[in-house]
Amino acid sequence: MKMPNYAKIIAAVTAAAVVPVTVTALLSDPADVNRLMAAAITFTSQSGYITEPIEFGGGNLILYKPSPQPPAEEATAEPSETAAETPSETTSLTTEEQPLPTDTTEEQPAASDPPPSSYIITQNISPDEEDLTVFNNRDGMVEEMTFHAGEGANFITLSGGAQVRNCTELDNDFVAEQTKLLPDIKIDLSSEEPQVLIMHTHTTESYLVDGSGYYDNSYTSRTTDASQSVVAVGQRIAEKLAENGICVIHDGTLHDYPYFDGAYARSQETVKQILAAYPSIKVVLDIHRDGIEESDGTRVAAVTEINGREAAQVMIISAAQDDYYDVPNYLENFRFACLLQTSMETLNPGLTRPILFQYCQYNQHLTTGSLLIEVGSHGNTLEQALYTGELIGESIAQALLSLTD
Repeated sequence: MKMPNYAKIIAAVTAAAVVPVTVTALLSDPADVNRLMAAAITFTSQSGYITEPIEFGGGNLILYKPSPQPPAEEATAEPSETAAETPSETTSLTTEEQPLPTDTTEEQPAASDPPPSSYIITQNISPDEEDLTVFNNRDGMVEEMTFHAGEGANFITLSGGAQVRNCTELDNDFVAEQTKLLPDIKIDLSSEEPQVLIMHTHTTESYLVDGSGYYDNSYTSRTTDASQSVVAVGQRIAEKLAENGICVIHDGTLHDYPYFDGAYARSQETVKQILAAYPSIKVVLDIHRDGIEESDGTRVAAVTEINGREAAQVMIISAAQDDYYDVPNYLENFRFACLLQTSMETLNPGLTRPILFQYCQYNQHLTTGSLLIEVGSHGNTLEQALYTGELIGESIAQALLSLTD
């Protein structure tokens, strides 16, 4: 089966070996997911997870299934007489010199507590391609900046060094108490229905294509090429969730193209339609990139170093309710934001900027578990943003796994 063009960014699934076997299936409604998962084929792979792309209605479905693991007793088994007589130096044999193991997959017992099967459904991913390297004029320099913990009465520090910037009129003591509470969200790992929706209101937001340190004034930092925009970052996040057993829908509907105005109204309709089709969804993440500039127009890249690599810093925006903005579940969302922020800072200190807790809406009134996440700025490179997508995807997965039944 030939994968459609809009699935090209899925073909490079990280931390998983793409199995060169596909199953032809055209699924038309969410109920078919159960049938598909029940009939999932198990493949052997060197990776901890194997993937299988399948057409799904107007999109594409990727199955994430745990690879068969060797029996637990294999690692502690007594050595044979032959092994005992073999000098220890022979353990340094190359892969080519090692004897091939006998295929005893059917005789091996299943590993205890294997990771659950999961999947990503991608839909409405733009097939457009664009060569952004043509924007190579050096009209201005990019200033790299690492945002550290803030100081002042409205900065509230969470465990692990995470912070909240309280831009509301709510009392800081009240907000601080809310940060200590867990959200009333439960992720069901036993369900074969999607638990998380990743989408993009400003779908065309993109990044610099290289690390030259300069930007071209004619480059608008927007593209419909999904492999170079926030859609690619959303895919990295989705992959990490799926690797951890959490089923995800990733929607790439172009809400800000060809018209920017009205993007939130259009993304609201998209989210409503998906929630109606998949009422199992507990979390909605709207992935953006920020636009940070100095007063003279210099573009700023929010950068930090994680594990020896440059990563784009992250900011969560959590909407608060007032007389103008109606967000009835805002405290539930805020508690969820604090959980994610703490997870990100604990696993990768310095990755985040303080949560922006302010009066706004950003469609966070539609359901609990709704947040806006800014990954880097228009001064960051795509490579930095994609790496951050992996980091925050793992952090979000760990946070969600703490909310399972």
